[in-house]
Amino acid sequence: MTGNLLRILRITPHFYRPGAWPVAFDPVGGLQNQTWTIAQGMDRATASQTVLTTYIPGSPRQTLLSPRMRVKCAGCWLPELLAGPLLCFTWLLAALPELFGARGRYDVVHIHFNHSFACRAMALLVSWLKIPLVVSMNTPLWSGFQQALRLKGKPYDVTHWLERAALRSADRVIALTERYGMEVAEKMGLDPRRVAVIADAVDAESFQCLIAAETLQAFRAEHGVPADRPVVSFIGRLSAEKGWQDLPAFVERLSEKGVFLLICGDGPDRRRLETALAAVARPGCWAITGFLSPAEVKKAFTISDVMILPSRREVLGSVLLEAMAAGVPAVAYAVGGVADVAGSPPALALVPAGRRAELIDRTLDLVADKAARQVLVERGLQRVKAFSIGSAVALNLDLYASIVAATGSYRPKTGLALQEDGGSPDAA
Repeated sequence: MTGNLLRILRITPHFYRPGAWPVAFDPVGGLQNQTWTIAQGMDRATASQTVLTTYIPGSPRQTLLSPRMRVKCAGCWLPELLAGPLLCFTWLLAALPELFGARGRYDVVHIHFNHSFACRAMALLVSWLKIPLVVSMNTPLWSGFQQALRLKGKPYDVTHWLERAALRSADRVIALTERYGMEVAEKMGLDPRRVAVIADAVDAESFQCLIAAETLQAFRAEHGVPADRPVVSFIGRLSAEKGWQDLPAFVERLSEKGVFLLICGDGPDRRRLETALAAVARPGCWAITGFLSPAEVKKAFTISDVMILPSRREVLGSVLLEAMAAGVPAVAYAVGGVADVAGSPPALALVPAGRRAELIDRTLDLVADKAARQVLVERGLQRVKAFSIGSAVALNLDLYASIVAATGSYRPKTGLALQEDGGSPDAA
């Protein structure tokens, strides 16, 4: 890459790649879409990026997405049975040569944390190599594992030890919400001044583009979605933390009212969900699309009357931002950062965590009440303006500039001037 560009090594276990490729196991979710979104925005700001991500069988090992952005996939072929537990481990091992050669090639390393230990190990290695490091706290370490074994708060909680060491190794830590940032700083003993709040971003305009009627008709036909019934959608990864366990009860109640449930996504629990749905409702009341590209997700939003998010845990819930941008009212459990996304007055219909019957009732109420839906739509279109890509890119560039200035490592120039005082970047 040319020497006048800020050189970023972006490390993320999940990253969207355009094109057709087999997805035998699914890394699809908010982290994948958000790293793609911010990388695209940074590319338009003329930063040079190498994205180091996991290898998916059938996908190319390297892809040049633009003259300034290259995707490198590390890891080995794994059967579906082993992909879940070993995908990130093999990614870590295969990524070591890139990490050891990073010093001098990149000005900043930015690691997006998922639930795995691999991201934390990479952070410790990058810090040891004395390369300026930013980490984004997208997902806590092994949160489901920690909860299942009741490790939280115990002195022998190894997840806490590793999380704290990894976060302390970074020059700056990015939290998606102020509430989560304060919580992490307190629990991990971080200096709050080292925690920056940069929320996920959404390209709202792309969700407001009109889609041709014949295109939507073809989408409905492909997935068996009737045109004469209201549609409630679930859009997300089919894994335990996303609350798929509530969907069979939704189908039972919604089908009684003539409402169709469209489930968009894939994941490790898809087969269990299909079995549960088949046991409670006849075909024609629901459909599971499997993996959808961002363009297909926009079609799903367009034909949806209401979206639901029954997640057990959410640091932010970026799909809610997409629903707001698309003008689709959403009902969600008020967990994690969901309330922060909703804003005030709330742009989402929020239900206390675990109250499934109430979540279903609120959904049916919205389906039946066009005026109530419109109130949430209007609030959402206003609220989503606070999560623009331009703002997120500027904040990230500002953060990188402050680290470069503090470490004195490299002084690159980008298409945006990086101020030494850590101020907002100005157009060059």
